[in-house]
Amino acid sequence: MEAIFRIKMRKMQIFLCLYFHIYFFANIFTFYSVQIDTVSLILYNKLINTAWLWGKSMKNDKIIKIIRVAKKYYESHMDQKVIAQEEGMSVSTVSRMLKKAEEMGYIKITVEYPVLSNEELSASLKKKYNLEKVFLVPKLSDAPVAVQEDVCRAAAKDLSSYLNDGSIIGTAWGRTMKSFANYVSDLGVHNVKVVQINGKTNETSVPVGADDLSQAIARAGHGEAYVIPAPVAVDSAEIAEMLKKERNISAALTLARECQIALFGVGNLSRNTILYRSGSLKEEDFIELEEKGAVGDVCTCFFDARGEAVSSSFAKRRISITLEELKKIPCKIGVASGLEKKEALHAALLGEYINILYADEELGKELIAI
Repeated sequence: MEAIFRIKMRKMQIFLCLYFHIYFFANIFTFYSVQIDTVSLILYNKLINTAWLWGKSMKNDKIIKIIRVAKKYYESHMDQKVIAQEEGMSVSTVSRMLKKAEEMGYIKITVEYPVLSNEELSASLKKKYNLEKVFLVPKLSDAPVAVQEDVCRAAAKDLSSYLNDGSIIGTAWGRTMKSFANYVSDLGVHNVKVVQINGKTNETSVPVGADDLSQAIARAGHGEAYVIPAPVAVDSAEIAEMLKKERNISAALTLARECQIALFGVGNLSRNTILYRSGSLKEEDFIELEEKGAVGDVCTCFFDARGEAVSSSFAKRRISITLEELKKIPCKIGVASGLEKKEALHAALLGEYINILYADEELGKELIAI
């Protein structure tokens, strides 16, 4: 096989050599205003095309060989020595091809594992905040994104246990919920209605996939998704009140209030949040909320350290259900990870906006210590 490859390489070198010689002489003839006859031009073009086709063919052959070697090693679990014998190459060449396959994106390695809960710590947290269920995911990585994904995986795996045929579930948006959407699979129920419980942010500046989660659950629950066709906050309280009366927006908000399940993340008051970075929460809003003691939000509804709703200009301009309306929903699933969420999550639990909690164990330990 390697001998054939060397022959192809030699042929390619010959064609390229001819190509550059013809190119060189063609330029000389042009310089001295000598006309190249038709036969020379045809030969010139044919050599160029043939050289290009040989190069393309060789490139494809090499890629096919890389893929074949990778499939033998990863799918058929063949030893590299056996592959080398079958392919007529050295073991080191097989090793280089496997590395190249990974670099080219042909090999994707994932670790599939069960997400378990720290039962003792979960029981303590459940008792402290009088919750119906707590699932605390062990920390298996120092990467915040990996921790968030583990928490979302655990919550997504349990989602079907909270749903029945015809259930209405409300969802919010954010980084956590965007991650959650990646782990939603068939829920084993039908005719599920999924409705967003707050308006959209400006996704042209900061993508959050506001529709991703609602669409994913609707597909997995063989149902339909409903959106609030309005931004999460508008320019004035008057505009907000007017929009809430608009037929489509009013219908979506009414459906949100009828939810049996609400699914959302927990946000802390920060300039690094999607709400702030998208421009939905303005700088003057942030300063006002900070001065009034706001520590975090759920569904873009802000509360203070005691879990009480914070009255603000933003709250009056917001298009979503209220914290009091959220509390009336029977099953309120909060998903959170990261120590920066400690104060906000503690306040949300005090306010009874969450009765089913999915979080990481490090965050759980901090809550126990408060």
